[in-house]
Amino acid sequence: MNKRLISIYILFIFIFCTSTISYAADNPQDAITNNKIKFQQMNDSIIETNKQISELNIKISKTKSDINKNNADIDKNNKEIEAEKLHMEQLINEINQKQEVANKRLRAMYINGYNENFAAILLTSKSFSDLLSRYEIIKNIITYDKKVFDDLTSRKKRLKEAISDLDNKLQKLQELKNNNLEKLQQLDNDKKKLQELIIEFDKEKALAAQAIKDNEEKLIAHSISVIDSSSSTIPDMKGALQTLNSLVSQISTDSVRSKAKDYIASGNKKLADMLAKETKPVVSGNETYKATYTMQATAYTGGTLTALGLKPVRDPSGLSTIAVDPSIIPLGSKVYIPGYGYAICSDTGSAIKGNIIDLYLNSEDECISWGRRNVTLYIVAYPGEW
Repeated sequence: MNKRLISIYILFIFIFCTSTISYAADNPQDAITNNKIKFQQMNDSIIETNKQISELNIKISKTKSDINKNNADIDKNNKEIEAEKLHMEQLINEINQKQEVANKRLRAMYINGYNENFAAILLTSKSFSDLLSRYEIIKNIITYDKKVFDDLTSRKKRLKEAISDLDNKLQKLQELKNNNLEKLQQLDNDKKKLQELIIEFDKEKALAAQAIKDNEEKLIAHSISVIDSSSSTIPDMKGALQTLNSLVSQISTDSVRSKAKDYIASGNKKLADMLAKETKPVVSGNETYKATYTMQATAYTGGTLTALGLKPVRDPSGLSTIAVDPSIIPLGSKVYIPGYGYAICSDTGSAIKGNIIDLYLNSEDECISWGRRNVTLYIVAYPGEW
């Protein structure tokens, strides 16, 4: 197993052991934040694992190509071995035939008195010229036969060497084939394990997505109950609609966002009916707050997600985003700041400690214009109360 595959296993074990799905937290915003982190971790792991699988697929394809070439080389080598063996068989037959011819020739020579014994040649020769003639004939025949047999023996030796070389080549090719098959098996095993990891990542991702959905449902539950209630007052209805309008752009689950929009539509219709039936003008009284703080406020802009996993927004007519020290003001609290408006405490910062808050604005120019100033912060509702 390669080092990158091992690293993915270690990452999976680390994520699995160090992060859990938050199903029922006291603060839905905290649960959403934790599960969005877990969801992103699973998503990143799936992307990395799919990348590893793509790389393995390339290696598997190359190894299969190598195996196919190796098989072709083995087939070619086997054919060459068979051809050389056929040549060897033909050569042996040729040697045997030559040997038989030579043997017949020697027997004929012996019968006719042309044997190799020089003394016999002298004794049987009729004259000196006959002796020389007989000797030359025997010498030429023996020289020719020797040349033929030497050539056949040399060819036989070369064929044996060629067959031996081909056998050695076949052995090496077979070893290469076996190595490639083992490599392919290992790659297939690694790919299977990565695919099993993706299944686990998908399960964890689905659990995190469900937990996010459940907690986003809790986040809008109070406003929905106000809209559904037949005893809600006009201020109650306006507050619920303001909350839903502020949250709808920050909700990541499509079904929950759609549900919030549906309730905004039905709530607006219900509010319009209530206003139409009202016979007296509504007089706004002093709003009762949970707590009041004097804060030093700075401003910031940019960023993708807050500490609660929500998109930072600046909405003067709805709910904006501010960063607080959670040890002073709980994350998820709804607050009101004169000169800034209503906001949700959904972010934190390393410099935001004690009675310091950071207000989200839409541009750097606005942040510079805001500067650093003292403000009064009113707690409108704590997490779970709105």
